[in-house]
Amino acid sequence: MFAIQLGLAVLAVMLGWVFGLDLFGRIEFTLAALNWSVLGTLPLLLAGWWLFRSSWAWMRELKRLVQEMVTLLFRDAPPGTVFLVALLAGVGEELLFRGVVQGGLSGLIGPWGALLAASLLFGAMHALTRAYFVVATIMGLYLGLIYLWTGNLLIPILIHFLYDWVVLRYYLSADRAG
Repeated sequence: MFAIQLGLAVLAVMLGWVFGLDLFGRIEFTLAALNWSVLGTLPLLLAGWWLFRSSWAWMRELKRLVQEMVTLLFRDAPPGTVFLVALLAGVGEELLFRGVVQGGLSGLIGPWGALLAASLLFGAMHALTRAYFVVATIMGLYLGLIYLWTGNLLIPILIHFLYDWVVLRYYLSADRAG
């Protein structure tokens, strides 16, 4: 799991360098960015909670599949593993999808086309099921819109990290309780 997420970050940095994209110049460490990141995570968590509580058959199946995967991947993991994987996912996936794909395509097909392309690729990368493809694509649109509006890559990175960390911890605590 570490290798995949770290590999995405390395791939993003290499592609950014090849295509002349200043990925790190798009990251601004400010208190406002941290605040917006925490606030920006809340709608995703609320939407996730709402979906998790739904009784739709496709959601029940998706919950079961994700629960099995999370349990399998993290059951015997040492402390801090979930935190590190969530952090690497936020950094690697956002550098790649928002920084390279969305940022790189923006000049070629415009910001809205680039947003759509990056979101669809993000959804495709997470396509465990058709339902998860749709959910991940919507999440990609949300993260991409935030990047488009703020111009600060740190905000979607932190939102992605915080969301993954909270959700993974939730699934692991649900596994221990059940």
